[in-house]
Amino acid sequence: MKNRFPGLLLGGLLLAACSDPTPPPAEKPDPAPAAESAPSAEPAAPAPAPAAPQFWSEVKLHEAIRSANPAYSGNGQFQIDERGQVQAIALDNCGVTDLSPFRGMSLMALYLQGCAVPEITVLKGMPLIELYLEKTAVKDLSPLSGMTTLQKLYLSGTEVTDLSPLKGLGIVEMNLVETRVTDLSPLAGMPLQMLWLTDTPVSDIAPLARCPLVSLTLHRTAVTDLKPLAGTSLQRLHIGETAVSDLSPLRGMHLTRLVFDPDKIAKGLDVLFEMTTLNELGTKFEEGANDLAPPAVFFQNRAQKAAPSAAPAPAPNPAGGN
Repeated sequence: MKNRFPGLLLGGLLLAACSDPTPPPAEKPDPAPAAESAPSAEPAAPAPAPAAPQFWSEVKLHEAIRSANPAYSGNGQFQIDERGQVQAIALDNCGVTDLSPFRGMSLMALYLQGCAVPEITVLKGMPLIELYLEKTAVKDLSPLSGMTTLQKLYLSGTEVTDLSPLKGLGIVEMNLVETRVTDLSPLAGMPLQMLWLTDTPVSDIAPLARCPLVSLTLHRTAVTDLKPLAGTSLQRLHIGETAVSDLSPLRGMHLTRLVFDPDKIAKGLDVLFEMTTLNELGTKFEEGANDLAPPAVFFQNRAQKAAPSAAPAPAPNPAGGN
């Protein structure tokens, strides 16, 4: 498994690790004099002392995970601060299904790609910044409701259908590739900058109109109308293998990359010739299938493919023939 943590949002983690977790004690006011006639009250029972946080080591973590997950591969990666508190856990394809060992932790990042985890109740209330649930068995996102710290959420390949628990969150990067999501309304007004929707049944992108999107992938969706994107700050747009036929809503925008199906465009192709910010055009942008090229080269290549091939020269007459 590749090292997950170099790309982690370490700024927030280091700040949390280095700050003093204990606030300064408040000044106590002088006690009011007791009334002479008041009978002496029974002393209140002392409040139970809060449980001391558990000090974790990598060995303890491996043991705890394996005790709840017999199929655990032992390849987990952990980020633990100097106080023994776990900040980040990466368990991609590690055979984990039960997250109960993480109960009570204050995780900031959790990677579970390829684990058959069925539910994430244990995560409720954690200060997560990054959560990767790609290709898990998770369906219900309600434990994430109110998780205002969350910035990155990857759900590709899950059976998630309902995004309503995410309403009002500050997510900036979200991957919904190959999910069953149809309704994007919970994302309205979210500070999303990057959103992937490839192979989802989404047809209406109106809820995204007020999101500060920089990159949007609508590849193989049911989207046909780009009007909600008009006037946005979008820079990279992928509408390949969709039924979009009108590019005129993109007029005046500052795209740097567009992936689309030129043969399907009936209106607004001239917009691309006016867009001086465009650096790349293509019909495919996938791993192992990428034909991005500068606009001039892209259109030149298409013109050459569309031009009829030259007629073959007639074969010479045989010797002595007419």
